[in-house]
Amino acid sequence: MGNKSTKISKTNNNWLRRNAVKAIIILAAIAGLTVIMKMPVKKREAPATEAPPVNVKVMTVTAEPELADTFDLPAVVEPNRIVTVSAEVNGRIERIPPEEGSKIRAGDLLIKLNTDLIQPEFESAKTQVERDQIEFDRMTNLVKENATTQRDLDNATSQLAISKARLEGIRARLERTSIFAPNAGVLNDLLVEEGEYVDPGKPVAQLVDTDTVKVVVEIPERDIAFFSIGEKAEIFVETKGQASSLAGTISFISELADTRTRTTRTEITLNNGQRLLRSGQIVRVRLTRRILKDAVLIPLLAVIPMEDSKAVYVVNSTQAKRREVEIGIIRDDQVQIISGLEPGDKLIIAGHRFVAPGQKVNIVP
Repeated sequence: MGNKSTKISKTNNNWLRRNAVKAIIILAAIAGLTVIMKMPVKKREAPATEAPPVNVKVMTVTAEPELADTFDLPAVVEPNRIVTVSAEVNGRIERIPPEEGSKIRAGDLLIKLNTDLIQPEFESAKTQVERDQIEFDRMTNLVKENATTQRDLDNATSQLAISKARLEGIRARLERTSIFAPNAGVLNDLLVEEGEYVDPGKPVAQLVDTDTVKVVVEIPERDIAFFSIGEKAEIFVETKGQASSLAGTISFISELADTRTRTTRTEITLNNGQRLLRSGQIVRVRLTRRILKDAVLIPLLAVIPMEDSKAVYVVNSTQAKRREVEIGIIRDDQVQIISGLEPGDKLIIAGHRFVAPGQKVNIVP
């Protein structure tokens, strides 16, 4: 029993010695790490490096003395006039001298009506006037000689006036059996045939005047205030693959705007002697709102959109400087600068998206 206890005691002592040594080693390691961590460490600072210059292209800002603020709109060609000619007296159509599509001058004969019924009536009225004129002259002489009363002369005077009025009425009807063109143009449509009977008011022909044409354009509400009658406009047309430019004048501006489109009908009149324009043709109209003085234009791509503004970069000595700008009209690939740039500024037009304010730049051709 005693020997067994002694063996157990020796075993416990050996375990304690082994674990005590391990604990001492671990504590020593922890203490060493703590000391090392608390030691001051000398920071290594990276040497400052300056950003290399950015290659850029620049242009010198200039101002144009005058800049036309223009815009283009589609338009439709209309004839200057479309006249429907009607008969003024009844009768049978005896002759139609011109053919459809022929060129007509003002006063040309379009249609001749038969006069067989009116001509005898005219001759009878003419004879009656001659007789009443003789009676009037006779009564005038008798009154001078006191051979008849003034009442007889008054009756003769009235009868002569009635006869003359009847003659003039018949003469007018006879003259209107010849239907003449009221204006020059093209005989676009004959609405009757020879031998047909017409009544007063019946349309017989249609004349279209295209020597002068109207180009009708609908101008938006925001722009119409810039224009007035008499101003010039440019019309672009393509005929047989050939582009042409014609000059016209604003001749009409409607007082009423279209309530659906908010546009105003405007007519531009121009000479069409060369027959380049036809009714119904679609053309392009260039209108000038105003002429801007000393306008600054720069490439549109030189402008950088910001969150709530627009900016450009200019070169100040050898550094890039950002400037906020206000833009105006855009024309093709250029934009007007209202404020932010002055003539003489060196504007960066290439490489500007790779620079920052104050960064050095290298100007290249």
